Amino acid sequence: MPSIQPEGKINAKYDHTPDVCPQCHHALTPTVLISTLSGAEAEKGTKLEIAFKCTHRNCLSMFIGQYRKIQQTSNGGMVGDFHLKESVPLKYNAPEIYPEVEEISPTFKTIYEQACAAESYGLHEISGVGYRKSLEFLIKDYCIHKKPENEDLIKSLFLGVVIKDHVDDSNLKLCAQRAAWLGNDETHYTRKWADKDINDLKVLINLSCVWVRSNVLTEKYLHEME
Repeated sequence: MPSIQPEGKINAKYDHTPDVCPQCHHALTPTVLISTLSGAEAEKGTKLEIAFKCTHRNCLSMFIGQYRKIQQTSNGGMVGDFHLKESVPLKYNAPEIYPEVEEISPTFKTIYEQACAAESYGLHEISGVGYRKSLEFLIKDYCIHKKPENEDLIKSLFLGVVIKDHVDDSNLKLCAQRAAWLGNDETHYTRKWADKDINDLKVLINLSCVWVRSNVLTEKYLHEME
């Protein structure tokens, strides 16, 4: 277990250095720069912060590893080692959205990226709401693309009704329906799908994007190669 002497004080043992840079998201073995202790009994400390420098040649950014002391019993006494909790600041890494999906629903892309950003900053109670909103724009914009004559009607309907009555592709319908169920769990007081979480919601939204893209590309090539 590595150790460090923050500001010339006690020899503080910590579990490991960060293995991913929070700025460029590359795997790394960072350079240790400086450290400090804080919290109750600052001489011994409950919080250890270590400044690191990324070693990736296209980044070389500084970041801070934040550690918390974990008390454990050893040889009849209590000892405390520091365990890594997070690395900050975290730079948001935007997900890739299919260009065919973005063309149909640019608002979906905007909302989905903002939900991902909220999740990356640990705002888990609001990121799920954002994912649910992004799904609604994705499905409604796709249905308006398919049936532009029904635009006003589609905009006014609940998402579940739109999926049921205006999505023709069976795979998209089934995936979007289940994504809506999990999305509703993120907005309601009680959860109906206790064994599912936000990661399942993202998988289903991504599957919905796959089927939207598949349908758009199929439509394109059938039209171009009649």
